[in-house]
Amino acid sequence: MRKILKISLTLIILLLLFLTLLPFIVMPSLLNKRFEQVQYNPDDFKLDYEQISLNTTDNLNLAAWHTYSENTKGTVIILSGINNPSVTQFFGYSKMLNENGWDCLLIEMRARSQSEGNGIGLGMTEWKDVVAGVDYLKLNNKASSLPIIVMGTSMGASTSIIAAGEDNRINGVIAISPYSDFPSVFIDTMKQYYIPKPIRLMEKPFITMYLGLHYGFNNLNYNSYNALNKFNNRPLLLMHSKRDRQVDFYNFIRLKSKSNQLNMNTTTFTREGYEHFFIKRDLVLTPKEDPEFCSIILNFLNNNF
Repeated sequence: MRKILKISLTLIILLLLFLTLLPFIVMPSLLNKRFEQVQYNPDDFKLDYEQISLNTTDNLNLAAWHTYSENTKGTVIILSGINNPSVTQFFGYSKMLNENGWDCLLIEMRARSQSEGNGIGLGMTEWKDVVAGVDYLKLNNKASSLPIIVMGTSMGASTSIIAAGEDNRINGVIAISPYSDFPSVFIDTMKQYYIPKPIRLMEKPFITMYLGLHYGFNNLNYNSYNALNKFNNRPLLLMHSKRDRQVDFYNFIRLKSKSNQLNMNTTTFTREGYEHFFIKRDLVLTPKEDPEFCSIILNFLNNNF
């Protein structure tokens, strides 16, 4: 009996040690570092644009590109993901939107390529980058009175939702493959390594503690799941692939369920397959080659604004 207890105690200690150390092993590859990304030239997309600099409330200068349409209906702020690609790879999205009457503001978020900053924030700090973009647009005579919509992919999608929760000047959000909160996506990813569900659930307080120590526990409140409480009736488009391996489809289910509970003005669209960007990765530069993808976005914009 004592031997069984001793073995059980040893296994429990080893499990707790594993759960404690896992974030320290995995997360440093993302945190406390900059990401230099391949840059794309807007001239290659034949855009009418100007490159500008945005200043955040915590004094970071961010690279951004303001692209223009004729007879604009409003502005779509475009964001990329955690570490790749650069937002400049989305000039194809901007061209598609410009041709359909929408200006765009592409923001390279902090700690990426031409923007200042020494570390990414998983959306917990990048929402300030979006607010800096909104501040800029509100000082622009042409854009200030027109709708502002934020469209992001992956972490950029989560950041879009968080920013809308913090800034009611944002009129709507297009969120492509967002995560509900980073601790949840962390433990969802563990499933790919065949870690049993009970152990995955046990990990959540440990990754939450790690992030709280790194960013400050108050900043943990900045997640897309919580931000929906502040959305009121602003339009939200959620898009997700059902077999997404980077941000598990359960994140879509969590956000959709929460939006239903709040009776939000939410439109959803899902696809079979594994595409994290919803669109095929090699079509990001030329999204018009996926007419369904473009029509989902344009119909949402035209129906709500």
